[in-house]
Amino acid sequence: MKPFNKKLNFFLLITFAASLLLFTALSCDTTEPPPPIDDQYLEYEWTIDTLKNPNDYGVVPWSIWGSSPQSVWIAGFNLAGQGEIFHWDGVGWDRVTPDLGFNYEVLAVFGFSENDVYAAGSRIIIDTVLHTQSLVLHYDGTTWQRENLPVGSGLKFIHGRNSNDVWACGIEGALYHKTGNQWSKIPFSEKKYLGLLSESPDLGPIYATPNGQVFLMNEYYNPKAYGDTAMFYFSKYSNGKWTDLDSCKLVNVDGIPRGYKFGNKAMWGVTENEIYSAGDAVYRYDGNNWSPVTWDDYSYLDLKITANERIFTVGWHGTIRYFNRNNWLRIPDFSSKIVDFYSIMPFEDEIFIGAYQLGIGYVVRGKLKK
Repeated sequence: MKPFNKKLNFFLLITFAASLLLFTALSCDTTEPPPPIDDQYLEYEWTIDTLKNPNDYGVVPWSIWGSSPQSVWIAGFNLAGQGEIFHWDGVGWDRVTPDLGFNYEVLAVFGFSENDVYAAGSRIIIDTVLHTQSLVLHYDGTTWQRENLPVGSGLKFIHGRNSNDVWACGIEGALYHKTGNQWSKIPFSEKKYLGLLSESPDLGPIYATPNGQVFLMNEYYNPKAYGDTAMFYFSKYSNGKWTDLDSCKLVNVDGIPRGYKFGNKAMWGVTENEIYSAGDAVYRYDGNNWSPVTWDDYSYLDLKITANERIFTVGWHGTIRYFNRNNWLRIPDFSSKIVDFYSIMPFEDEIFIGAYQLGIGYVVRGKLKK
């Protein structure tokens, strides 16, 4: 275990992460923080594990999913730009990154059981220019195998309701749906903005409800129409058709998009009428409208919901916040440390957080104090 260094330069860390990961930290448009809450927050005993790469490259733990506290998966990439997969078996972390014979990265992991797990990302191709192709891997309890997909651009998100109904999406309109054993490339509607056809949208996050409905964020940008704005949509797929439910106009201010009405980094739901998304704030969809429900000084990067319907979100600068079905509470244990939390997998009594600090990836494991 290696403790987080409190003396790291925050500005250098953010600059490094932004340039390396192509990720921009977004500040919330809300001018005042929510009022303090007096409720006692959950207290955890913390353990910090370092993710090891055999060549000593740092690992970015971009996504986490687990079927139980004894089986948790990390998907991400190392600082050499190669994909990484790690597995927690209840005792330790094993690096199980498959050798696919080409360069790739993985940005999302999601599953349905201990022996039925998917990871989505990109095959990285370097010829005259750098470009990507869609990549989905499946773990069947024994090995990770590459799924057969039609050619498309890189993927960033994956979700589904069972192994025969899986969705994956990403950049340049890449959208795939698995039904049974077959993956199909799903076209996504083009939109006009200021009278001109926009570029192919960036898709995600995506969330599939237990009853088969699918919700998707999608962003359209048209530099020819107006270089500093984009349109961000919240859309629903039902009965074979996409319908836009809400939208907002994003304006680029000093390199930071502003104007979000719903989050652009993660989405998870309790039902189709109670969905949460994370970004510059945590937003709640009630079946009709989105509204912000909590925020911090720093953006959120991931959000998930436990079986007992606690909602956890994490983000920049050691931010951890959760909803206990009555109030949103902050866990301040890491707020004084210069570390970024990229991903979270919560269970009833334990949580796993993917953390990154100055070139080194960690998993922060918390067990509820008795």
